[in-house]
Amino acid sequence: MSTISLRQSHKKTPAEMRTMIRQLAAKLEEKYQLKAHWLNDDEVEVQRAGVKGRISLVPSEVRVEIKLGLMMRAFKSTLETEISRAMAEKLA
Repeated sequence: MSTISLRQSHKKTPAEMRTMIRQLAAKLEEKYQLKAHWLNDDEVEVQRAGVKGRISLVPSEVRVEIKLGLMMRAFKSTLETEISRAMAEKLA
């Protein structure tokens, strides 16, 4: 199993962060068919066959932890780059 682990600091309000996470989740669903499910106000679970992860909002930081199954390992670099870029753009 391969893992994507990203952290990005920010100075946004919780409401701004939730909006950004909704946008990121929508983009991941559109491009990679990852379904997003809010677990609570600060955590979103994303999953599909071969992928399971969590996006967590903590004070001044966003954490992304995604585990990729064997068939999805080929997409690790692409997913990691896209998520990292989106986070940097939205949280700058």
